Amino acid sequence: MKYLNFFFFLFLSFSVNAKTLKLPEVISEYVCNTKFIIGSASLETRTFQSKNKKRIDTVLANVPQSVIIDYEKQKVTWIWPKTNSYLSLPLKKKNQEDLKKATNITKLDKLNSDYLRGFEVDLYKLKLNLPDGTTEESTRWITKHGITLKEIGFIEGKEGRIHFYSEFSNVKVFKQDERIFEIPEGYIIAPVEYLDDVNELLKTMVKRS
Repeated sequence: MKYLNFFFFLFLSFSVNAKTLKLPEVISEYVCNTKFIIGSASLETRTFQSKNKKRIDTVLANVPQSVIIDYEKQKVTWIWPKTNSYLSLPLKKKNQEDLKKATNITKLDKLNSDYLRGFEVDLYKLKLNLPDGTTEESTRWITKHGITLKEIGFIEGKEGRIHFYSEFSNVKVFKQDERIFEIPEGYIIAPVEYLDDVNELLKTMVKRS
């Protein structure tokens, strides 16, 4: 059961903000592909975002898996299609609020506006402190819908200074089909131990989404 608490930190999607500094909020539903690189590791995903839900599909060690976050019901669900299994765990509101308070933007500059992949974007340069003591500095290309299309920067912490890069592709803004966020019929509950196989990069990417 050691992984029960880690969801409070890994699956919260929020607008990081300080007293006067705040990034644009996502105001549209969309679907996109993402390539996320941190250090020497890389991960490719497909993300579905609705008003109160998010789903991320990926493949780790040739094993397809999905994570569905329901912010309204305060629940996270992992799905493993190959074994027709799933595991749902609750989110604790207090832990989420503590995480929001502990994440602090110390610098936020809007550089200019541009176009990327057909979308009008604003470029932001920011620096923020995360709850685990690490510091992030990055440049983000954010659409008028609040969607981050591209990000370049580095994270500095106990393991040193690590560069990262993420870029969205095939971005489509439209209302999502709610069936995408449902557990497929006939799936059974998986053991908690399944979470031991979750990739660290996927945890990091979802945490920062």
